[in-house]
Amino acid sequence: MYKKVERQALYVWVYSLKWRKKLQRYGTIYYTSPKMKYVMLYVNSSKVPEIRKELIAKNYVKRVALAHRKELDEHFVLKSNSSEEED
Repeated sequence: MYKKVERQALYVWVYSLKWRKKLQRYGTIYYTSPKMKYVMLYVNSSKVPEIRKELIAKNYVKRVALAHRKELDEHFVLKSNSSEEED
């Protein structure tokens, strides 16, 4: 049966998008921004520290940032309209 693999998004800013092809070996490219010259890359959560260290060492990478989506609470609660009902 299929096992769910935890993934983490990395934002990798590059000097030129011609290096996008090289970034494919580190994970799945989800989005590329030609204007801001960054690539959104999904990698396995267990390998994030290793891959981040490797990418920072590359001369075509400006900086690497982790996505904060895992830190956000995804359970949304609707606010009641109690203030409207009181009026």
